[in-house]
Amino acid sequence: MSPVSHLSLQSYACLSRVRSQLQSPSVKLQQAENPVQFYERSVYSDRYVFASNLFECGNLSDTEWAVYQDWHTWLLNQFEPEIALDGIIYLRAQPQRCMQRLLRRGREEEQGIPLEYLEQLHFRHEAWLYHRNLRLDFDYLNNLPLLILDVDDDFKNDRIKQEAIVDKVRFYCTFIFLLFMSLIFII
Repeated sequence: MSPVSHLSLQSYACLSRVRSQLQSPSVKLQQAENPVQFYERSVYSDRYVFASNLFECGNLSDTEWAVYQDWHTWLLNQFEPEIALDGIIYLRAQPQRCMQRLLRRGREEEQGIPLEYLEQLHFRHEAWLYHRNLRLDFDYLNNLPLLILDVDDDFKNDRIKQEAIVDKVRFYCTFIFLLFMSLIFII
C-alpha cells in the first residue's frame, strides 16, 4: 500500500468518526432519562494513536503528516462544540491479551495483524491516556475526566467481573453527568 493510500484511508476514517459523532442520537437515546453515547474510537484517537503511528512507522511522509494534522485541526475546530467529548474510558489491556482476543474473534479482516502493530498502538494509548505525557493540540483534552479500566483479565464468562466493570462505568457516567450539571449552574 502506498503512503498516499495510507493518508487517504486515515483521512477517511477520521471523517467517518466525525460524521458518526455529528449524527443525531437515536430516538430511544433521546428519550432516556440520562442519555450516554459511547464511541469505540474518537476523532482524537484517530490522530494521536492511529495517524501518528502511521507517521512514526514511515507510512506517512513529513509533508503528509503535516497536511493531515492541519486538516484534522481545522476539521475538528469547525465542529468542536458538536463533537467535544465529555469523558474518556480507556480499556487498558496488554497487546498480547488483545492479540489473543483478536484471534479468538476470528474476524477475516483482522487476520494478519501483527503483534508489533498492537504494541505500537498500545504504546501510543499509554502515552496519551495512562502516562498523560503526550502533547495535545486540543487543550480541553488535558482536563477531560478519564476512567481507566484494566481489562487484561478475561471477563467474557465471568458475571462478577462483568458487573464490576459495568458498575465502574455507571459510576463514572454519573460523575460526568453531575460534573456537567454543575458546570451549567456555574455559568
